[in-house]
Amino acid sequence: MFGAYQAGVWKTLEASFQPDMVVGASIGALNGLAIAGGCAADDWIAQWMELGVHGWPRLRLPRGPFEGLFDPEPLERSIQRMMEQFQPKMRYGVALTSVRPLRPRVFWDQEITWRHVCASCGVPVLLRQYKLDGQWWADGGLLDAVPVEAAIEAGATRIVAVNILPARAPLALRAVRAALRVVAGHRKAPLPAGVQVVTIEPGLALGAWRETAVWQRERISAWIERGQIDAARVLEVVKSLNITN
Repeated sequence: MFGAYQAGVWKTLEASFQPDMVVGASIGALNGLAIAGGCAADDWIAQWMELGVHGWPRLRLPRGPFEGLFDPEPLERSIQRMMEQFQPKMRYGVALTSVRPLRPRVFWDQEITWRHVCASCGVPVLLRQYKLDGQWWADGGLLDAVPVEAAIEAGATRIVAVNILPARAPLALRAVRAALRVVAGHRKAPLPAGVQVVTIEPGLALGAWRETAVWQRERISAWIERGQIDAARVLEVVKSLNITN
């Protein structure tokens, strides 16, 4: 549900630039699909505001270690519907994390199916992980919430990164991610010369994690508004990147 913040950011930025590529991890993969598919910000926000109408995953007893505690069918239906509705009009990437070994990877364009997008949202224990080409894949944000390095490797030099998990995120979350990075041997590389990154993120955590598991219209509206406000603070910096050229 925190992904509603990203929709608010897009509402503010939409008129100021048109990206050449979009790369998303976890819920950012869904928002990225809408943006890459040319969905107007107001239309996408309207879908966020009506998300609860389509149903939300129910708790269940998982049948195996990769099945998750929540029934994945509502999410799968939503993503399949999105894949039919939005055909990317620019380069589009989805970040996933392989389970064994723990490694990040980005799939691009024609490689991507609805199962890849679902896998990118597959928070271990909570949601299903997906087996693709003989490999189990999980949430694309496990090692890094924002796949900036993937965008750089794809040729991006002027990047707007939207992070819904700020540096002052809950301590438990930061500790888990740090532990995963140690296990994976994953280290963030320094920015190459000539690469500019503008990061938009909430100053404080958007809310408790239990709040992101349940759709509630008032919270969705508040997170969208926070995204708009935070994006407005750096709008002139984004414009200075001259991303439209």
